[in-house]
Amino acid sequence: MEEKERYTDEIDEELSSQVNENTDIGQFTVKLEKIILTTCNDICRQKNPTYMEKKGRTVPWWTVTLKIMRKRTNALRRRYQRMTGNEELRESRRNQYTKAKKEYQAENQREKISSWKHYCMTTTQNNPWNEIYKLAINKT
Repeated sequence: MEEKERYTDEIDEELSSQVNENTDIGQFTVKLEKIILTTCNDICRQKNPTYMEKKGRTVPWWTVTLKIMRKRTNALRRRYQRMTGNEELRESRRNQYTKAKKEYQAENQREKISSWKHYCMTTTQNNPWNEIYKLAINKT
């Protein structure tokens, strides 16, 4: 708490000295803006930096095709769920959704298996599990 008060006192002294030294209001506002930005960046640091590190990671088997198929499947699901009036149309949309869902799941499984096979072929070690465990606990 005392450290924050001392820090705010230092900022206050810096700003008052800047006002007294500079007669050009443009330069003063630029300096004030820089001080405010640096102060905000120091105070408002990210609480959980590991979250951002994990956020950037992706699975190796994910492709643009899977992304498109997922979006299409979700759209068909929404269309099916929101249809309440016409039972025939609802049933046809349900059939479209279930067909698209099966195709998406099959393609997803194919990509996972092919990615795993590719990894096992390209690994230089005899036991590919060693590398997986090291990746899982961030030892690489």
